[in-house]
Amino acid sequence: MLCQQGPGMNSNKTRTSFKRCLVGEFFSAENVAEYTAFVNRHLFMCGIWVVVLVLLIYTQIRILAAHIKKVTPNAATLMVNHENGVFVDVRSESLFSKGHIANSRNVSAQEIKEGKINLIANNKDNPVILVGKDKMDSDCFNCARILKKLGYTKVYTLEGGITQWASDNLPLSNKK
Repeated sequence: MLCQQGPGMNSNKTRTSFKRCLVGEFFSAENVAEYTAFVNRHLFMCGIWVVVLVLLIYTQIRILAAHIKKVTPNAATLMVNHENGVFVDVRSESLFSKGHIANSRNVSAQEIKEGKINLIANNKDNPVILVGKDKMDSDCFNCARILKKLGYTKVYTLEGGITQWASDNLPLSNKK
C-alpha cells in the first residue's frame, strides 16, 4: 500500500514521509522475499543484467579516467587556426577518400595502434583533434588514449565526428 497525504499536511513534510514510506515498502520483508524468488526463477536473465551493468559502469569509469576532452567543430577550427592544431582522421583510407575535413591527415586507428604516426610526430605540443565516424566511434577514443600515453599533451576528439561536421554544413574535401 502506498503512503498517502492526509488532510492538513504541508508539502515538505509530505515529501519526506512519502520517500520514507516508499523506501520502507521497497525493502520490506515481504518484498525482499519476492525479489529473491524472482531472481531464483530468472537466474540467467538476472546474471546477464548484472554483467551488463558492471560492463557499463566499467566503460564509464574508463572514459572518465582517460581525461580525453571532446571539442565542438567550432572550437576545433579555432584550435587549428590559432594554435597550429591538426585534424587527424582515424577512419579507414576508403572512408577518408569519400570526404574529410580539409587539410586533415589520415592516420588510421590501426596505424596509431601500431605506432606509425610519422604524419603527426612533430605535433606533440600542438592540439591534435581526432576525427572519427560519429559520436560513438570507440576507435577515436582509443586512439586518443594511445596518443596521450605517447606524450601528446593536447589530444581531443571531435564531438560527433565527421557526421556532426557534415550535418553542421561545414566543408568537406575529397582531395588527398
